[in-house]
Amino acid sequence: MPYNVINTIHYLTGEATEHLVGNGCTIRFCELVEVELTPDQFCAEIQGVDAVIAGGERWSEKGFQAADRLKIVARSGSGYDQIDLEAATRHGVWVTNTPDANSNAVADLTIGLILCLLRGIPAMLGDMKAGIWKQVRGKELGSLTLGIVGAGRIGRQVAQRARAFGARVLVYDVAPDEAFAARCQVEYAGLDRLFSSSDIVSLHCALNEQTRGLVNQRLLGMMRREAYIVNTSRPAVIVRDDLVAALTSGRIAGAAIDVHDPRPSPDDPLVRLDNVLATPWVGSYTDAACAAMVMTAAEEIVRVLRGDRPRFPVNRIPALAHQ
Repeated sequence: MPYNVINTIHYLTGEATEHLVGNGCTIRFCELVEVELTPDQFCAEIQGVDAVIAGGERWSEKGFQAADRLKIVARSGSGYDQIDLEAATRHGVWVTNTPDANSNAVADLTIGLILCLLRGIPAMLGDMKAGIWKQVRGKELGSLTLGIVGAGRIGRQVAQRARAFGARVLVYDVAPDEAFAARCQVEYAGLDRLFSSSDIVSLHCALNEQTRGLVNQRLLGMMRREAYIVNTSRPAVIVRDDLVAALTSGRIAGAAIDVHDPRPSPDDPLVRLDNVLATPWVGSYTDAACAAMVMTAAEEIVRVLRGDRPRFPVNRIPALAHQ
């Protein structure tokens, strides 16, 4: 009997499709996002399904309970905060991610957003199209201090790129790696010092109970008035109302936000404000990253359906812990 796989994303490649089909899978596309499906419809869609290539949809206890054959939710991307890992584990469902696939893409976008903030590029592009000749005096990244919160795969890539520009880089991480610091010529610092000393703060930490609301009024209040904040990690790492207040009051110079929850409307302050650059959660959205993410997810699905342990699990199924 073939395995039933749901694909919830729009960029499944031919290579990933061939890998799944060649290993006995039939694939059906279905968007499992809440704006499209009610909870009951969600549960109906995943009955009789063996595996899911997951996007950003939420997975709750009710969903795992309804998924009578589900063996793996393979996340195409690195974040998994929308998935109830405890519920998945109770129901014997592996949850995996693709931690190595999108680091370069997100790091590239981060540096791009920083340069846009420092040089006023979007505003000048708009002015030129409107027939307005207005030169904006910018700043050079190499003359500034970049503070990076979270020195995982993406944070380290951002640090290396910033150092190539000549920037001074401060890093905060719960598990400092002095070998990395020496190799990349960056300096570890506490949060208070990082926020008060940096010209740009860039967020690259996972969302968990320790990082939810990490960037709040207190830390934003420590930033220099001419400083910027960039978020390409997860929306809830920042207390939204505190960020809006800091931006509208001029407490900080501006922000670049790629991650949003829910999808913002045009009059959302984090889209509308002149000192905010907003992009539609495209950090991982490059040809190379998308291909790598879906291929990794497909490989994880095949491993699990064969009875093997996945390479990139984010939970632990006790019955297979020895594998």
